Amino acid sequence: MNTTNDNLQSCLKTLQQSNDYQVLRRLQAKTVFHSPSPEAVHKVCIIDTETTGLDTDVCEIIELGYQIVEFDSNGLFYQVVKAKNFLQEPDGIISEEVIQVTGLTMDDVKGHSIPWDEVEADLADVKLCVAHNAGFDRPVVERYNEIFVDMIWGCSVAQIDWLALTHVGSRSQEFLSWKVGQFFYDAHRALDDVQALTELLSCPIGEQQRTPFSYLLEAVRQSKCLVKATGAPFDVKDNLRSRGYRWNVSERVWQKVLDESKVKDELAWLIEQNTPNPNIIKLKATDSFSVRAR
Repeated sequence: MNTTNDNLQSCLKTLQQSNDYQVLRRLQAKTVFHSPSPEAVHKVCIIDTETTGLDTDVCEIIELGYQIVEFDSNGLFYQVVKAKNFLQEPDGIISEEVIQVTGLTMDDVKGHSIPWDEVEADLADVKLCVAHNAGFDRPVVERYNEIFVDMIWGCSVAQIDWLALTHVGSRSQEFLSWKVGQFFYDAHRALDDVQALTELLSCPIGEQQRTPFSYLLEAVRQSKCLVKATGAPFDVKDNLRSRGYRWNVSERVWQKVLDESKVKDELAWLIEQNTPNPNIIKLKATDSFSVRAR
């Protein structure tokens, strides 16, 4: 079969005219999304880690990927300023499950270490980090370097209502890339995931055809509170869980983080659940998704 570009484009056009097929393209990572950059430009670090496990208190980084992207206040991306990927040899082992997911073995990472001085230099003028599961990546990288502690973090899983905006029920990055961005990529390697997430966050969605990143920025700008359902009766635990609360084992309390603007309605709901005296803690902008918000 002749696979020249003209023939491929002809095949693509034919398939797109049919409702029986969906065509996915292989992601070609961009270095420029819009140009030129406006004067009032900011920088975001889109970041991902591959680790030896899922326990953020003890797992070790085996790969760190990030890229720093210019953006404006409307959530449009401009230039990719930096794109880096580093391997790290762990003190422990890489499990078979992690090897199957990432393809990384002990031989691949042997002798490698993340140059944290270089990372610090790259992120020196960056105030915002974004990960697709910031509740995982942030606690991990904070254990390795303090530069991440005083940053504001955003989460493209928790802070974008993908279902309402795209009618896609899964928040898996791979699935969203397929359904929203109509592209595929080699998943579960750090920089590949970062470049895919950057592309996904740049795709216009919803009736207003805004970028997902613009919705994430709105969420990041909202003040947050940690609500602890102190004194909640045992028989409302299922209601709390279904509403997004999680069990804090050490303090033995159900809790969740939400926008400060929603606290009044949450207090009314808790009263209906026979929990009239919850503990409300206002979080700093730099606390979201960190261990300090647990």
